[in-house]
Amino acid sequence: MKKNNRIFFLDFIRVIAIFLVIFIHVSAIDTTLNIGSGQWQITKILNYFAHISVPMFFMISGALLLNSKKTKSISYTWKQRIPRVVIPFILWSIISPIVVGIYAHSLSATNVLSSIKLMLYQPTSPTLWFMYPLIGVYILSPIIREFVENASKKMLLYTMLIWLITNSLLPSIAVMFPKSNAFTIYPVANFFLVGGFVGYFILGYLMTQINVNKYSNISLIIAMLIFGLSGNFISELVPKIFDAFNGYYVTSIFIPLMSIPAYILLQKWGQNIKSEKVISVFEFLAPLVFGIYLIHNLLILYLEPWFMSILPFGGILSTFIRYIAVASLSTLIIWIISLIPGLNYLLTGTHKKRL
Repeated sequence: MKKNNRIFFLDFIRVIAIFLVIFIHVSAIDTTLNIGSGQWQITKILNYFAHISVPMFFMISGALLLNSKKTKSISYTWKQRIPRVVIPFILWSIISPIVVGIYAHSLSATNVLSSIKLMLYQPTSPTLWFMYPLIGVYILSPIIREFVENASKKMLLYTMLIWLITNSLLPSIAVMFPKSNAFTIYPVANFFLVGGFVGYFILGYLMTQINVNKYSNISLIIAMLIFGLSGNFISELVPKIFDAFNGYYVTSIFIPLMSIPAYILLQKWGQNIKSEKVISVFEFLAPLVFGIYLIHNLLILYLEPWFMSILPFGGILSTFIRYIAVASLSTLIIWIISLIPGLNYLLTGTHKKRL
């Protein structure tokens, strides 16, 4: 379904993904509390399943950019697309240390400048790590567009197989071995050309080239549950497989295997939605998603301690109350920003004023 030059099922997946991202970050602290309890286990499983969100964002980008003829233009890529992600990224990278400094009562020009100077090497806010590989795939998008345009479906599947084996399966096996029997991969042997988040990017395009309706909802749900529960279980036995510094969204085989059926399932659901009210809600929220991503972690910084100090209970109920508060306030603030021409583009990369 296409409306107002937007593909609805991609808007549907995008909105679901951002609210899953918020859940990951809100519930993160709960995965470190009351370890071993039933509520902890439920929260940890939900947190793990929510990790389908980041791969989905890259797959959405691949589905859009790699199907667009404009992507072949290096000029268009650098003049139109890259500024729309780089400008908000830079501004939020400046805003973040200021907000954190105010919160920690340690705001100073020296501290802010020190954080900004390191921007090329590390994010000024933890959640901004996502922007580095995103900008990378945007820069590579004209090259990848040329490849997928001339590649057969068989070649694309072959590329994805190489990516899954070299970037996910082998690293997952490697961390499961004890140090005394270390299984390592010589860095030079890595398949950099089909490495990292580029795999998800191409995978998103591939999803537009296959008939997703041939997969039953039940089989997709079962596959997602099997890979998700297995990944959660293995991450408890081998915590290193879920190490943020090792890029676990790629290097943990269970996350892509869980994300693929989840993406197909949501694509099918999105394509089958007929209610105009539901469609209008998702079309309203979709242009706000990027801004919500950029601001939500700063709201968690302020709201989470406040809620945890006033709520007379903890556990899952506390998690969801904080989650709803962060998600709602993030959406409200970005919607207000979206009404201000100029500022909207600078902070969210969106051109048009929303009505």
